[in-house]
Amino acid sequence: MSNLLTKTTELAMYIASSYAFPGCVIVDATCGNGHDTLALAASCPSKLYAFDIQQQAVDNTAALLRSEGYGSLLENGTISIICDSHSNMYDHVTGHADLIVFNLGYLPGGDKTITTSVTETMTAIRSSLDLLNKGGLLCITMYSGHKEGSVEKEQLMYLAKTLDPKTYHAAYVNFINQHNAPPEILLITRKK
Repeated sequence: MSNLLTKTTELAMYIASSYAFPGCVIVDATCGNGHDTLALAASCPSKLYAFDIQQQAVDNTAALLRSEGYGSLLENGTISIICDSHSNMYDHVTGHADLIVFNLGYLPGGDKTITTSVTETMTAIRSSLDLLNKGGLLCITMYSGHKEGSVEKEQLMYLAKTLDPKTYHAAYVNFINQHNAPPEILLITRKK
């Protein structure tokens, strides 16, 4: 295993994966190139939804899953890759979810001018809080090094601080001695 404190996305996925179990329902709200979706598929969920607004990301994710032997789960609908904004997850997710993962920002290797937006992200996060099962986890990797990401982080932190403590626990991971706005992780679990 690599040093998890040097790779924020791996740390986030390590934490998130501990909430995944056979038969669970998972939402990868920002599938990007499919690496998180692939890691989550290994937990044998009963349903895995993966969202992205860019067709390139959806295609990359599908290709990665097929190349790693998950093509049959795409074909039978266990894994659904959806080209739509995560703000529309209510239109696609049936029931509740045990784990919801966001890796905000832009598509690695893609057009860096296309990023998640604070309006859509906040809508998606509020939906996620409603969809989350008791004991479930919402894991958000935030990137404040660009303008939209900075606003997203500010709004997400405010939301987390104001959540009802009788219903949710919220934790924040910040790499305090790193420069240039490294990614940060916001974790929220539903208590009841």
